[in-house]
Amino acid sequence: MLLDPSYIALQLSPYPFRDTNIIKINEEASLRRFLSTLDRVPVIDTHKVGIMYVAPGQTEELEILGNSHGSPTYTRFLEGLGRLINLRGQVDVYAGGLHPDEDGEYAYAWWDDIGQILYHTATLMPSHPHDPHHNYKKRHIGNDYVRIIWNDSGKPYRFDTLTTQFQFVNLVIEPRSLGAISAFSNNQYENEYFKITIQRAPGMTEFTPLGNFKLISADNLPLLIRQLSLLADWFASVFAQTQRDTVRVEVKTNWSSRLEAIRRFKSQIMKPEEAGLPEGIFGQEASRDFTNNY
Repeated sequence: MLLDPSYIALQLSPYPFRDTNIIKINEEASLRRFLSTLDRVPVIDTHKVGIMYVAPGQTEELEILGNSHGSPTYTRFLEGLGRLINLRGQVDVYAGGLHPDEDGEYAYAWWDDIGQILYHTATLMPSHPHDPHHNYKKRHIGNDYVRIIWNDSGKPYRFDTLTTQFQFVNLVIEPRSLGAISAFSNNQYENEYFKITIQRAPGMTEFTPLGNFKLISADNLPLLIRQLSLLADWFASVFAQTQRDTVRVEVKTNWSSRLEAIRRFKSQIMKPEEAGLPEGIFGQEASRDFTNNY
């Protein structure tokens, strides 16, 4: 990550509360440790979401994780959901823990100016001969708070099909087209429709306007699922970190974590009487600006 030196200088200056002299840092090792810590916290918020394809007749975890491709409409959905990126040497896009030598060279991702989503897509990940239980895939998808399930099985998808302790939200997509247009047709699918259902962990309140289900056209499906996956990952993160609403704790964004790191470093290098700045750049008002309180 590239960091403008003037940004650090601004944060370490007491301006506008006292004189505009820059704080002198005598210990270079301390500065290097601080910058190393800061570099490990992204400047934007990152999310990872799992995607699994359920082929006709499939109901079990192993056969679902073993799929290496899906239907034509599933493939078109992925193309609309995000951009296909090459993970090898990737430094600009959040990789979600994927390693190209073990998890495949490609993944779908989406990003804007303030956030990035990496999709752990099971059909893009290789099935290794020495891994008959698909643990390489499951270690990523099984740890995601949110999973997108493309269900072509013709049967209801069970919430606990994938055995993992991270059972929070499933976004289940099922084809609902009739006649000649079907999930496996190779025609243009502007007239195809899909049923969207959200499965939630016990105790999790409803957080979307979908109700019991929603029917949506193929053209609008990727946008809706992308927005739902982002919202669901935020909500599931809050739900998990607040111990399923039994205690009240602050859920911090990356922005807030970076601000706290800067404030801690500033307090360590300043004299005690200099550290007590008024509320402002490093005060409670700034903390509220960068922190989502749930």
